[in-house]
Amino acid sequence: MKTISQLFIKGLIFLLCLSAFAGCKKFLDAPPLNVVTKAEALKDEAGVAAVMNSAYQILGGGNVFGGRYQVISELMADQIQGNLLSGDFGEIYGRKTSVFGDYKNNFYTEIYQANFRANTVLENLEVTAAKRDDLEGQARFVRAFAHFISVRLFAQPYGYSANNDHLGVPLRISTAKDAGVRATVKQVYDLIISDLKIAENKMNDVNPGYPTKWAAKALLAKVYFSMNDFANAYNYANQVISSGKFTFETDYSKRFSEGQSTEAIFQIVNTVGSYDTGGELRGQFRSDFNLPTLRFTAAVYSAVNTPNDIRKAWFNIVKYPGEIPTTKYNKERFNVSVIHLTDMKLIRAESAAERNENLNVAIGDINDILNRAYAGTKSIPVGSSALLVKTNARFERAIEMVAEGDRLYEIKRIGARGENIDKRGAAWNCNGLVLQFPQGEISSNTSFVRNPEGGCN
Repeated sequence: MKTISQLFIKGLIFLLCLSAFAGCKKFLDAPPLNVVTKAEALKDEAGVAAVMNSAYQILGGGNVFGGRYQVISELMADQIQGNLLSGDFGEIYGRKTSVFGDYKNNFYTEIYQANFRANTVLENLEVTAAKRDDLEGQARFVRAFAHFISVRLFAQPYGYSANNDHLGVPLRISTAKDAGVRATVKQVYDLIISDLKIAENKMNDVNPGYPTKWAAKALLAKVYFSMNDFANAYNYANQVISSGKFTFETDYSKRFSEGQSTEAIFQIVNTVGSYDTGGELRGQFRSDFNLPTLRFTAAVYSAVNTPNDIRKAWFNIVKYPGEIPTTKYNKERFNVSVIHLTDMKLIRAESAAERNENLNVAIGDINDILNRAYAGTKSIPVGSSALLVKTNARFERAIEMVAEGDRLYEIKRIGARGENIDKRGAAWNCNGLVLQFPQGEISSNTSFVRNPEGGCN
């Protein structure tokens, strides 16, 4: 694997794009790549902002949030019908990943490329001016996200060991060339939280086309929820929801649509003619033309196969008899909604139930989701117990977040609380629910500790 610093020159082409979301300059208007130096690219605020934009382009590309992150997560979970999969997909679905496999390895490399560019921004803030605080906040947000998605896939979850001193992933907090050294999971989460708490105070309140401080708060809610820290998860989800800046979509299709979703707290924006995201989601899940590679189990469909649940429209069981593909990504173009309001409501509801506090708020959150799903014909009653709220929050999450790469982390998170929910029958902490590191990372340091391989259903 190339070192992260060696990948900088490869990434300079992104510096020619002054906005990841608003389009690029014509290639011929820019200086030739072979005469663009790092010093020239980072000489002023515009150059640093361009590096920041390039980090988003990587994060939103097909190798990360444009689809590969969701695909890998779905393959490892328990909602995909994957018994006939082969190659990289078969290995990931079989929970037996090795050092080989370009699909997983390229995903890992891209995560750290995005992280490297965020560090580049942080190391060059002295040439910035008006955008300095926001650029710092955005860079810390991206770095936190990069470490968060890598530690969730390449390490056992928070709560696996009593002190969370089990091995996590390498922490890269500078652009210096360094060999891979795995930090503990506690150290990784501590850095993620630290970066996000700075980000929420540095990022803009409003910043069209870019994440804001509300995205940092929403990611903090997700991070704390994955730690089963329900007090903090509730607090941050509540801040985001109570801000009034995000509203429920009455039309489910708007979550992944070409226009700005009112639910989206952090999304990767598709810009016609300059930046196309979601290609890997379409490539593996799209079902309007051909039967896609990835389809879902009968159990997934049975959860929505009730007379009044309009979410049945997320599946097409007519076009391909005996198969259950999703229709969620059946569009030529769409924005990829990475964090959205539905997720925040589910986090707030379950966190309240776990603490047996604010149950009236939690009941309202569940009913918002049920009322939309059942066109106003279903709800849970006022005064519902904490157990009923939690049960509904978990059940609705499994439906609402289908094909979005969420289910795997519920298996791990809930497992760390002592409850196995994997429908394939595996233990939440089995070796196969953790990806193996690429050989390039392992060989970068003779003392690098690789993950055990295989060992679950």
